[in-house]
Amino acid sequence: MITIERITCLVDFSDGSRRGLEHAASLARAYQAQLTVLHIYSVLNVEDLMPLSNAAAAGASDPDVLRAELAEFVRTVCGDMPVTLTLRRAAKVEGAVADTVDDLAPDLLVLGSHGLGWFERLLMGSTSEPIVDRAACPVLIVPPHAPDAPADGFERIVCGVDFSTASLAAARYAVRFASSASEVTLVHAIEIPPEVREKQIVAAIDVDGVRAAAEASALTRLRSLDLGDETVRCGIERRVVEGSASRQLLRLAAEQGADLIVLGSQRRSALDRLVFGSHVHEVLRNAPCPVLTVHA
Repeated sequence: MITIERITCLVDFSDGSRRGLEHAASLARAYQAQLTVLHIYSVLNVEDLMPLSNAAAAGASDPDVLRAELAEFVRTVCGDMPVTLTLRRAAKVEGAVADTVDDLAPDLLVLGSHGLGWFERLLMGSTSEPIVDRAACPVLIVPPHAPDAPADGFERIVCGVDFSTASLAAARYAVRFASSASEVTLVHAIEIPPEVREKQIVAAIDVDGVRAAAEASALTRLRSLDLGDETVRCGIERRVVEGSASRQLLRLAAEQGADLIVLGSQRRSALDRLVFGSHVHEVLRNAPCPVLTVHA
């Protein structure tokens, strides 16, 4: 089982971050880890203040007011469990998060999605490099419609594997993160361009044969992955599917009632994300359950 000693949860007082804190607290209890709740603040725009409570809106730049608001926010979720509260002020919140998280050096960063405007920009990277790309530690993103935080660990885990270094690290992490009662499904998606199915190409090439060979090869590679000794602790299923990797992961997670999706996250430039897009971000936007991203 993986060792997690320090968990940091980033909050912004929204319902989304409350959901993230619920999962962070549950994991902290399960791993007996130290939980740090982080709030980074600056002078906000009027539209950013609207989702906040009256107290938070009135003292959005007052550290004493914010600390009291943060303590009450945490108490309603965590009860009397020990929690370290951390407030940081920054001229630009998005740019300060990664540096602050690096200073805290957690083993796991947790945040809820669909918070304030800057929170979404931080997560998806529309104005800055996404936190899932910059954070050195694994990042757990919890959507507001996610199932309740499991008390005894995640039971149904789906992990995408494209055989990149990051996805192999994610597969090993998923197996180590699983409990003895968990089922881990390793999924590789084969994407066949629509052009290949045109009549002229089908007549010249055995497309079905090519697809079958690709599936057999991918399944062999999945079976030969070195996942460490933890594989004896949980059930592992290996699946090869055809289609967009992000869509197939989301479909399989919904069909299996998965309570966690694990993905490897490559560090991409802003231009890479603009031109090529990202399966990771597509999954983050539409996942029915929490998503854990892992770097190589």
